[in-house]
Amino acid sequence: MSETVRPVNSSPAATPAHGRRWGWWLLGIAGLLLAVALVGLHFLDAWLLNTLEKQVNKQTHGQYRLQISDLNTSLMQRAIRLRGVRLRPAAQVADTLPRLRLDAAELNVTGVGLLALLRRGEVPVDSVVLDSVRLDVLALATQPTHNVSQPLHQRLPLKLKGLDINYFGLQHTQVSYLPDSTQTTVRLQRADLSANNLLISSEGAADSQRLGYAEAWSLKLQRSQGRALGHSLALAGLNISTADKRVGLDSVRILPLAASKPGNLRLDLALPRLVLTGLDAAMLQHQHRFRADSLLVQGPRLTMTPAKASSPKPSTAPAFLQGLDVAHLAVRGGYLHLAGTPENPIIRQLEMAATAIHYDSATAANGRSVFFAKAWKVDLGPSQATLAAHAVALSSLHLSTETGTFDLRSLRVRQPVTGQGKPGGVRVNLTLPRLALTGFDAAQLQHQQHFQAKQLELDGAKLLFIPPTQPPPPLWQLLSKVAYRSDLTQLRVRNAEVRIGRWRHSPHICALDLTGREIRIDQAASDESSRIAYARSWQGQSGRLSSPFDPPFYFASTERVKIDTDARLLRFEDMRLKPSYSPVGMNLHKGYQAPAVTLKVASLTLAGLDYPNLVRHGDFRLTRATAQSPRVLIASDGRGPINPNLSKISPEEMRKLPITVDVRRLDLVNGNLYTTYRSPRTPIVGTMSINRFNGSFFNLSNDRRHMTPATPLTGRATTYLQNKCRIDAQISAYVLDPKGRHRVWGSFGPGQFALVNPMTVPTRLVKFKSGDVQRIRFSLQADRQRVTGTMRTEYTGLQMELLGYQDEEMKKTLLKRVISKAANVIVIRDQNPRKRGKLVSGEMSSTREPRFSVFTLWRQGVVSGLFNNVGVPQKLAQKLSESADEAPLPK
Repeated sequence: MSETVRPVNSSPAATPAHGRRWGWWLLGIAGLLLAVALVGLHFLDAWLLNTLEKQVNKQTHGQYRLQISDLNTSLMQRAIRLRGVRLRPAAQVADTLPRLRLDAAELNVTGVGLLALLRRGEVPVDSVVLDSVRLDVLALATQPTHNVSQPLHQRLPLKLKGLDINYFGLQHTQVSYLPDSTQTTVRLQRADLSANNLLISSEGAADSQRLGYAEAWSLKLQRSQGRALGHSLALAGLNISTADKRVGLDSVRILPLAASKPGNLRLDLALPRLVLTGLDAAMLQHQHRFRADSLLVQGPRLTMTPAKASSPKPSTAPAFLQGLDVAHLAVRGGYLHLAGTPENPIIRQLEMAATAIHYDSATAANGRSVFFAKAWKVDLGPSQATLAAHAVALSSLHLSTETGTFDLRSLRVRQPVTGQGKPGGVRVNLTLPRLALTGFDAAQLQHQQHFQAKQLELDGAKLLFIPPTQPPPPLWQLLSKVAYRSDLTQLRVRNAEVRIGRWRHSPHICALDLTGREIRIDQAASDESSRIAYARSWQGQSGRLSSPFDPPFYFASTERVKIDTDARLLRFEDMRLKPSYSPVGMNLHKGYQAPAVTLKVASLTLAGLDYPNLVRHGDFRLTRATAQSPRVLIASDGRGPINPNLSKISPEEMRKLPITVDVRRLDLVNGNLYTTYRSPRTPIVGTMSINRFNGSFFNLSNDRRHMTPATPLTGRATTYLQNKCRIDAQISAYVLDPKGRHRVWGSFGPGQFALVNPMTVPTRLVKFKSGDVQRIRFSLQADRQRVTGTMRTEYTGLQMELLGYQDEEMKKTLLKRVISKAANVIVIRDQNPRKRGKLVSGEMSSTREPRFSVFTLWRQGVVSGLFNNVGVPQKLAQKLSESADEAPLPK
């Protein structure tokens, strides 16, 4: 029998068995891996803790030791938690590392991207929170390594490309900065720092919207102290939120340390509150431009002593701040004291506000801005300073550049005490209740050095001004340091009182009201002939104006003054000149005979006055001068030597005047002249008066264009001797004649010779017993040598009597009776024309004494002519006219 072999075929039942074997293998492998993972996780925390401690030790070359009390990881939560973190330096730390000491209660890191960490890419992290930290900085690295200057994202551990931390927090932190080698210390009692979306990578560094790699930062400091640069700092609170764009400071206190070096800067600052809103911190970091909405500084009190001046070193580094924009700045309730300076200013109740502050280092400043702001508003309370040794104080000050106003109240300037200030310098003593400036353009002053304003008002000022001994530069030159040009539409001074010292004739002005219009101060204006003291016009009036005159012998005053440059008018009312001494006192103080002159004038009006020439050159050019009701009293005493000085009252003295006097017409209306004279012969005072004087004088000038031989000074006057005998007189004088030649002519009468007895009897012991004057005509010519002329006297019944003075009374002694009888019979003509009808004239002849005034010369001519006309021989008449009393000074 044959046998057939069949192939073996796989049966369906064999497949499940084979699959079950592979499944077990997979389960076995997974179980093994799980077992390995469980064992690894059990030892991972210890391995990581040990690795971190060793890594710190390795990276610092054994300079630092890291200790961690507990470390827990959670791969499921991708989290790690460290507790009891301590970082301690070695006993000696290399100079390339800082010396730090760190304690942290807890460090929590959650949401770590493990896959990115393994790939060393950009690792995402949900949060990093470090809690209850104490950091002590004991010293800084003296020689930092080269990689210190590298940005943080280039120095990440494990060469990571970056860290993307959603939230970073540093909570309940205490920091002490205590370097060994300096006086700088910082202690932060509590600091809380947080950051949102912190991207530490090259991309985060390049993002201009981020600040320090983060989209937003928040910092809170409480109870912080520090010491630096010789000062201590205390801070109650600081809040910074870049998300809210807000910075807040609470209770800042800076005090200088007692051990600070003398001559260094010293600050004493108390700042209750500072609030900054709208701050763009990212722009400040990346573009170096500071931008904010508002800055409020509340109640700062600063006392600063500047450092002693030293030569500054030139800076080669560019300025950090490239731009600044602040919408609003406000300082409220401030106090500022700049101590240790000659000025020593103290400012109280400072209120300051500024809008639209803008600064750009790359572009020029806006020509309409004022110190980089659109507008400033400044208010000061009671403040003080010392300027040029003058104590300056004020009650309040207000400045608004937007409205162009400047208002100052209760300004007080006190002159330096004796021994202070520059010798011979200017002295000012001022009380100014109010100063108001309107229409002030501060921007134009700052950028163009052009001061421009509409109106300046000064109310109630009381000023004592003592000018310097050396004449100062012109006003425009003094102001040119601040403004090359000043324009003021109107200046108004109300109820001011001004005194000027140091001058020989120092005026005192009361109740001054003055208005100046279109004032311009610069060199061009000072040379402009149409301007008067830099103004187009001045109008004003004053109360009493007084001044010493020929001090200490006279005092001059006027009760009212009116000025109007447009009308070319200057008017004085109730003018007075009073002597300080009696005639005897004048002689004793001067050492020779000097009259005591008293003058009163109801009004003096100067019309057509050339103000520009008066102010610029001191020249008096006017159309008409009118003196209303002048009253002159000349009191003299003949005891003492004759004045040794040449008289200034003469026509030829006009040639010597340093200024030009050009008066087209001078009118004297209703004047009165009274003279008293005490002769050495008797103690009885003689009197004489000239009343109802009315006269006009033309071409009173020393201007050679007007004063010529063909156009001399001319004048005509009428008056009354002793208010009874009329006098008509005329004058013609070429006052530039070096020989002093001039002519006077006129007439007297009718009257009586006895009118002169009140003067001749007590002073000359001569009495006109009788005699009536019908008319006296005279004509005299005078020069610097003598006076000559003729006199025709028409009179009747002339009898003279000589008297004696004995036993304190005037008597008719026998000898005087005999002489009088002989003189009347032999010498004196009792009438003229003579009995035959012949009119005899007298010759005037008298030598001029240059120490006497021209009025004395005229009197000499009239006396010599009168005596000669009545019969006295010409030689004797001349001698009698030239006689002058001279005796020892009274005791």
